[in-house]
Amino acid sequence: MEMHDASVGGDIDSRNDIAEKLGFEIISEQTINECKATAVLYKHKKTGAEIMSVSNDDENKVFGIVFRTPPKDSTGIPHILEHSVLCGSRKYPLKEPFVELLKGSLHTFLNAFTYPDRTCYPVASTNTKDFYNLVDVYLDAVFFPKCVEDFQTFQQEGWHYELNNPEEDISYKGVVFNEMKGVYSQPDNILGRVSQQALFPENTYGVDSGGDPKVIPKLTFEEFKDFHHKYYHPSNARIWFYGDDDPNERLRILSEYLEQFESSSAPNESKVLPQKLFKEPVKIVEKYPAGDGGDLKKKHMVCLNWLLSEDPLDLETELTLGFLDHLLLGTPASPLRRILLESGLGDAIVGGGIEDELLQPQFSVGLKGVSEDDIHKVEELIMGTLKSLAEEGFAPEAVEASMNTIEFSLRENNTGSFPRGLSLMLRSIGKWIYDLDPFEPLRYEKPLQSLKARIAEEGSKAVFCPLLEKFILNNPHRVTVEMQPDPDKASRDEVVEKEILDKVKSSMTKEDLAELARATQELRLKQETPDPPEALRSVPSLSLQDIPRKPIHVPTEIGEINGVKVLQHDLFTNDVVYSEVVFDISLLKKELLQLVPLFCQSLLEMGTKDMDFVQLNQLIGRKTGGISVYPFTSSVRGKVDPCTRIIVRGKAMEARVEDLFNLINCILQDVQFTDQQRFRQFVSQSKARMESRLRGSGHGIAAARMDAKLNVAGWIAEQMGGISYFEFLQDLEKRVDQDWEGISSSLDEIRRSLLSRKGCLINVTADGKNLMNSMKFLEKFLDSLPSTPSIEVGSWQSQLPPVNEAIVIPTQVNYVGKAGNIYETGYQLSGSAYVISKHISNTWLWDRVRVSGGAYGGFCDFDTHSGVFSYLSYRDPNLLKTLDVYDGTDSFLRELELDDDTLTKAIIGTIGDVDAYQLPDAKGYSSLMRYLLGVTEEERERRREEILSTSLKDFKEFADAIEAVKNSGVVVAVASPEDVTRANTERSGFFEVKKVL
Repeated sequence: MEMHDASVGGDIDSRNDIAEKLGFEIISEQTINECKATAVLYKHKKTGAEIMSVSNDDENKVFGIVFRTPPKDSTGIPHILEHSVLCGSRKYPLKEPFVELLKGSLHTFLNAFTYPDRTCYPVASTNTKDFYNLVDVYLDAVFFPKCVEDFQTFQQEGWHYELNNPEEDISYKGVVFNEMKGVYSQPDNILGRVSQQALFPENTYGVDSGGDPKVIPKLTFEEFKDFHHKYYHPSNARIWFYGDDDPNERLRILSEYLEQFESSSAPNESKVLPQKLFKEPVKIVEKYPAGDGGDLKKKHMVCLNWLLSEDPLDLETELTLGFLDHLLLGTPASPLRRILLESGLGDAIVGGGIEDELLQPQFSVGLKGVSEDDIHKVEELIMGTLKSLAEEGFAPEAVEASMNTIEFSLRENNTGSFPRGLSLMLRSIGKWIYDLDPFEPLRYEKPLQSLKARIAEEGSKAVFCPLLEKFILNNPHRVTVEMQPDPDKASRDEVVEKEILDKVKSSMTKEDLAELARATQELRLKQETPDPPEALRSVPSLSLQDIPRKPIHVPTEIGEINGVKVLQHDLFTNDVVYSEVVFDISLLKKELLQLVPLFCQSLLEMGTKDMDFVQLNQLIGRKTGGISVYPFTSSVRGKVDPCTRIIVRGKAMEARVEDLFNLINCILQDVQFTDQQRFRQFVSQSKARMESRLRGSGHGIAAARMDAKLNVAGWIAEQMGGISYFEFLQDLEKRVDQDWEGISSSLDEIRRSLLSRKGCLINVTADGKNLMNSMKFLEKFLDSLPSTPSIEVGSWQSQLPPVNEAIVIPTQVNYVGKAGNIYETGYQLSGSAYVISKHISNTWLWDRVRVSGGAYGGFCDFDTHSGVFSYLSYRDPNLLKTLDVYDGTDSFLRELELDDDTLTKAIIGTIGDVDAYQLPDAKGYSSLMRYLLGVTEEERERRREEILSTSLKDFKEFADAIEAVKNSGVVVAVASPEDVTRANTERSGFFEVKKVL
């Protein structure tokens, strides 16, 4: 492969010279064909920092710095530090440079993550100037943070005692503290943590790097500072650059930082030691917080976990195990997944299969929604199924389907909105952090070819079955975890916490209490005082001149085949053809609406007259890159009727387009809704999924519920995915046995009412040649559709009653929402609304709900299609207090002072959102969405002009519009019973209470 000199910075000798001058030596240089790149591994001579510099023509540039940070206990040091270093640094001495970057940069990625043994700080941008700004702020943050001298940052992000006045009770506050309380309220998360800690009792993975809320308050500021000093040194850093920027510039920026350090011998202290394998299996029983509704005997969880080896595996074994994982669990037709679900022993699968991100790989699988009496049956079924697979092997069709699916996904490299360079970085770091070869994970071609050759030569049984035996069946390092539901656990934990805090309070003198109340006020004052303008100006930002005036253009040609509109997008897609087939469901009977999600699942997971669902599923895996089916609902601005569609999405290599449309046709027309037992599983799985959403994404549930009270589209979406849907599933579970014929014929009726060329729309994204070739197959597909639907029905004009509602679940944290429709106040949409709502989220709500309120998140959202403006909080210790913050938003806007810099940042940040980086398939899909919702190119240009010319006056005027949310909005909170009772005592009858779990 040829590389142009410019993109790599000259020939090897001159590259050596430049590196040498800047204090680096080249350790290795390799061409990585898989991502069309040259990768150079450098070492900084003075400090020992290692740098991987990957150069190709990807404009979505990525930088990341990673430190090995193994914790010794569960106080959450690495996690609290990850939050804290982004709160101001030597060069950027403001409260939160991170938030300034969120507000005012064109980042395509900006975040940080804590793993069990490392902490990563990645950023990405397609704009070079912006990219280097982000890099500089992050380098300064990790190496020279203010938090190591600032006790208040530690209190804010980690934990502190809060006391508003000496008469009240003391409480714990802290962003990480509440984030982890939320994590420890979710049964699946508790199971994952218990399993990991039981598999690794003797090394760093035996504690929780995120922090256990019971242990976090044991962390001292001294320990916190020491941890930074010990691990955040260049000698313990791995630094990654990727993309089309100048590789020499990368070294210059790094050199400036690294030269400020002395050499150090710290890295060995951070080395992660392997866990020795057990001699025999272990069993562990733990409790999790459960609601007291429903049959608790059926709410057990059981998971089998294996640690696969003591030593790191070679790349080919790793790849083969990945394949084995896909064969066992990767699709609904995979034998282990299928047999577990068909057994009726549980509702849904738990455990993530193979996990290979840590030093030693592990394998986990189990079920939730299991009866107490069936626990041992689940264990026996898992072991028995694995045993018979090891003896019999896998069907050749299954092996071919897995091979095609995995190969397709490696070649397509479709990381969605996640930058490709970041996904490569995380892959590489998975080895590099353990002092293994960082180049190896970037390459899959050779191990893939040799695996294919081995399967062809020896047969798949000889390849996969010995691995099953060696790593799983004959491996004594097995931990079985049983989780028992405990309806009193949540309240018991609250009581224990209160007792600890009462003890703390009673040990304090009057003076101590007065001092704590003063410190509480002082911290809040600091949190709510804005940074001075000169501090804000220290954070580098772009100017409006750096911003393109025109929106991103997606080529779209609108044609027609057999009376059906076809949208074509001519984009380079590496010979993959992406297609969406869209059907109108507005003719559906209202009472069938709630069956739609299960109808979609049935199309993909039931059989036809000639093929059972396993064969159909394998055929899709062998011939395509995947097919999905789901409902889509949205309001349309200026129209009464919402847009309600079912979308069938598929992708295939250009040589397989005919197969793709044949298979789409097959699932739409030939699938038979006759398999009662499978349908019963779908209902149990969906119910289990909704339960997880309630506990983990309560803000999403609250948002859907508020929407359902405010407009028809919201009502429809909530019927198919909110609390109403959850209640429908609970009822349907009984009906499957009583009235299967009725349900089966309803599914057929849904099909008849949507399958037709009338109201159908096709969207195809590929390059010109492949678009042309696809049309004949598309035409054949459309010919086979009925010309009109066989049913005509009335409308669905419904909404939920607009009352304040509390959805009560067992949780230690709340999700609080308030919303109203601002179009009803006469507000006319302007692009400035995007700038203003982003600004409200990043300033007022961030400061009051997160920073001083202690919630993990607080934000607002403006749905410009429906006019609904909503506020939401996430893992929030408060309830009414958060609503008061929401209600103060109009005053915040009226009193707002904005200098030009701040306004420019807000505008640039908004353009960054509007111009979010998209891969070709996403561009085609967004264009389809705009077409469905009636958003024209002219309107996009007009909105962009309005964004770019937003003024302070717009902010003041917007205050009048959102005042309506304060005065007549609806409130929905997903919250704990204690907090709801307290709120209803404080404001009599404020919430209608609904118990769901």
